[in-house]
Amino acid sequence: MAALEELQNLDLEILESRKELEGIPENLKGQRCDVGRVGEMLERERARLEEAIQWRTDREKEISNNGDLLGKSKGKLQGARNEKENKAAQREIDTIRKAISDREEEVIKIMEAIEQYRAAVEVHTKEFAELEEHLKASEAEGKKRMADLQAVVDATAARRKGLASRVPADMLRLYERIHKRLGRALVEAKDGKCTGCYMELMPQMYIEIQRGTRTFTCPSCFRILMFKESEPAESAT
Repeated sequence: MAALEELQNLDLEILESRKELEGIPENLKGQRCDVGRVGEMLERERARLEEAIQWRTDREKEISNNGDLLGKSKGKLQGARNEKENKAAQREIDTIRKAISDREEEVIKIMEAIEQYRAAVEVHTKEFAELEEHLKASEAEGKKRMADLQAVVDATAARRKGLASRVPADMLRLYERIHKRLGRALVEAKDGKCTGCYMELMPQMYIEIQRGTRTFTCPSCFRILMFKESEPAESAT
């Protein structure tokens, strides 16, 4: 039973190491997803900034073209030969001036938006670079930690073979079956209870467990039960 307990302690160490080994790639995967999301957001913001700049350029071209049209309309006004041509030219001038004014207001608004987009892109570009650096550091650290854990698992597995050879074959098979399902397969019977599930044990069973004449499993959780002698209390001085 002592060898089995030592074997279990070793198995629990291996189990914890393997859990950590499996958790490192999952953690890195989550970090990569976070970096990817920020990168996608940054690309959308950059695209929006480029669209805004292009939109401003198009409006500025319209203003320039309307300026040319305005010059021609003024020429028509100066060359008007009668009242009808005069009014028609004046209407053209008024329409073009309004179009220029509308475009100029739109350009002012889009320029304000462009400045906001640029500021957001600048901030998120910096954040994205920091996240990438953090991810690189985490990947390097994770790679080293995984190598260290694997070395521990390999070394512990080698020790496990020696311990397993000291446990009777039938008890080892029972232990491994329970360990695979529950993790902790060997628990202490204490104060008449199973410390794995805290079920009250039958008095006769508890007595037999204390004697250690045969192997018992808990009727509730099916873990192997063992009994440890209580250490004598220290005398008061």
